[in-house]
Amino acid sequence: MLDPHKPAIIIPAYNEEHSIAILLEAVNPGVLLGHYSVVVACNGCMDATAEIVRSQFPQVHCLEIQRAGKTHAINEAEQLDLGYPRIYVDADVSIDDISLLHLLDQCRETSEDANPTVVAPEGVMDMAHSSYLVRCYYAAWQKTRFCSEFGYGAGVYGLNRAARERFTLFPDIISDDGYVRAVFGYENIVVSRKSQSRVVAPKGILDLLKIKTRSKLGKLQLLQLAECHTPKTGSNAVFTQRPSMLELLVYYGVNGLSYLNAWRYRHTNAQYRWQRDESSRELA
Repeated sequence: MLDPHKPAIIIPAYNEEHSIAILLEAVNPGVLLGHYSVVVACNGCMDATAEIVRSQFPQVHCLEIQRAGKTHAINEAEQLDLGYPRIYVDADVSIDDISLLHLLDQCRETSEDANPTVVAPEGVMDMAHSSYLVRCYYAAWQKTRFCSEFGYGAGVYGLNRAARERFTLFPDIISDDGYVRAVFGYENIVVSRKSQSRVVAPKGILDLLKIKTRSKLGKLQLLQLAECHTPKTGSNAVFTQRPSMLELLVYYGVNGLSYLNAWRYRHTNAQYRWQRDESSRELA
């Protein structure tokens, strides 16, 4: 099932019974064809996530970990005999085997000269069930450099062998993808235009504030780590396209409120770590 000579797809999952089968249906053809191995690291689950993986996808390796925590789940998965490159996928996003193969090819292209490389797909936001204000926020977000040039928000990233061997374990933090970008810098990030992931946007503005507060808490954590630095973008501009005035107001308003909430919770972020938007999972 696991082959150290094959690339590895790692999926940390916490109570994802509503979305895990959709994701695995999309990536399973690559497992069956022997293109890569897949590990689902169920952590702290109190639902049927592990049962769904084991019963419906026997070729996928399923770990059951008592302690909830995304980076802990990733570290446990990487104790297995896994190959390179490695792709890390959030359990509530959708990405297919073709997109994963493009990401793996992008990693391999940079392996010959041993440059550490972070790859990401283009993130496509599904806002079909989102409120008007949520759509305004993401309309602005999609025009930022963070989204269009650096792959934030896609819920998927990959590391070639040189990048993954740069550090040992993921620290016990909220933002594993933020950690990777802060360690390697934007100059080592490649967004594959041949790959796409689908991310379901939250329904309402309160759901959006919840996930953005968690994101800002993750950033505050990264500031405390010596190995992390603020990546340089090569440009002072936040946006690659100009948002409308309303989009700007919503974008900065949501981010401002989220930072205030994060600052309030900064000393007790353990209780916030697995709070999340459930509205998007209901629609996955």
